[in-house]
Amino acid sequence: MKAIDYAFAWILFGVGIVGILMIETRHPAGAVLDTPFLWILVAMFNLLRLRNGYSVKGLKAFCIGANLIVLMAEVVRIKMSGSLQLIQTIPILAETTFSIAGKSNTSHS
Repeated sequence: MKAIDYAFAWILFGVGIVGILMIETRHPAGAVLDTPFLWILVAMFNLLRLRNGYSVKGLKAFCIGANLIVLMAEVVRIKMSGSLQLIQTIPILAETTFSIAGKSNTSHS
């Protein structure tokens, strides 16, 4: 399960990088950089959680809070712009689930 958790965190990081590159190269109307930066930030929190477990005080609360905020933002974006946003929502939902469960993330590799 930890490998799947890592995969989703890296996918979310990659989607954020690709999102920034697409916005900067194509300049679509109405596109802003705040959402891809948020994906990268949440991916970094989740990678920090995977690297250190929950030995860092408050990390579990930060990860759960960040994942839930981004998940809510993505749900709103699905309503606004259609089901294409589901690509970003699946890794965020998985990371939220892994952050809340937290049992498979306590062992270090």
